[in-house]
Amino acid sequence: MKLYYIPTTRAVRPRWLLEEMGIPYELVRVDMNMTKQPEYQKLHPHGKVPILVDGEVTIFESTAICAYLADKYLELGLAPARDTPERGYYHQWLFYAISTLEPPVEHFMFNILPNLPEKLLPIKLRSAISTHEAVQWFDQVTQPLTEVLVSQNYLVKDRLTAADIVTGGVLLWAKKLGMLPDGDPLSRYLNNLMQRPAFIRADEDFYAKIAPFVRA
Repeated sequence: MKLYYIPTTRAVRPRWLLEEMGIPYELVRVDMNMTKQPEYQKLHPHGKVPILVDGEVTIFESTAICAYLADKYLELGLAPARDTPERGYYHQWLFYAISTLEPPVEHFMFNILPNLPEKLLPIKLRSAISTHEAVQWFDQVTQPLTEVLVSQNYLVKDRLTAADIVTGGVLLWAKKLGMLPDGDPLSRYLNNLMQRPAFIRADEDFYAKIAPFVRA
């Protein structure tokens, strides 16, 4: 099993999950020159990370990889059993993280890091939402997440699943960018996740140096 990986990208999420699972894998470190090669683009048509190669299976998209791994190794408990009520909530938070929680964080990131590659987001779309508007958007979409985390440490039946890893991965970006207030339920949730040994092994903090954002 191979995971194609660049630090501080979405590839941290499946790496973290693999570390939680304790299963053997090969970490293939990718640089920008490698992503431009035809051989690499056969694995990922957009030349991005992560990519998971597992025997005859080659897939990209961090959430898809996490869902695939959690189901393949269902006995490890990082996805609820099929045909259980918890399974529905697990899917809810997986899709929420990537489709609802991540967009304002991504827009914020492109506002304060304007030199990121255009293949990540077309330049003409980057000014559509201001930094302030992105923070307001983030605060709005985090309300249901905050309500759940007031009374529990994890999203589904108060035990760690791949949904926490994907959600935590998005919140990690928000924290590093300065979007996440200190001391609220989301911050406490993320701090709890960041103390896990598997997370510490997976997250290499080579994050770009940026001026801290000060919330109003």
